[in-house]
Amino acid sequence: MRRSNRERIIAGALEIIGREGVDALTFEALAERVGLTRGGVVYHFRTREALLAGIAEDLLARWRDEALAALDKPFEEAPHSERLAALAASVLDGALLPGELAFLVSGRPEAAGLWDAFRAEWVGDPRCLTPAQRVGLLAVDGWWTELALGAGCAGEMDADALALIIDLVSGRRP
Repeated sequence: MRRSNRERIIAGALEIIGREGVDALTFEALAERVGLTRGGVVYHFRTREALLAGIAEDLLARWRDEALAALDKPFEEAPHSERLAALAASVLDGALLPGELAFLVSGRPEAAGLWDAFRAEWVGDPRCLTPAQRVGLLAVDGWWTELALGAGCAGEMDADALALIIDLVSGRRP
């Protein structure tokens, strides 16, 4: 299926942010990257702030979609342990976009707290988790960070390690 111009613009923006930082993201650079005119970019995002907000909305929607797909039932019908397992599975098996980490740590208001808000929706109050669940969530975050940085061996983690992390997060292991 062919990606829409909006999707191409957001993907191109994340590539620029990942390679050169958020300050390098201009309409001109973005238009060149995605093969549109500046007006073609502005048609979808009238201001730079609207573009950054669009990136944040797109990331949040993608994270939710991936977690819901891993949950395989309506969010409201799932017990907390299944929500936690779905969150972990979606992060460990999900796609990582170039520039995703750079956007999240950019200091931009559109990115501030984005991951925290998403995680709060799926995790709830972390003080209510067991120590094993908190350790499991730290492992999820570490795995994702290693993938985002392109360092370490997270991409080579075996199925047993994945299962252990998901079991910890869901509360199936003490």
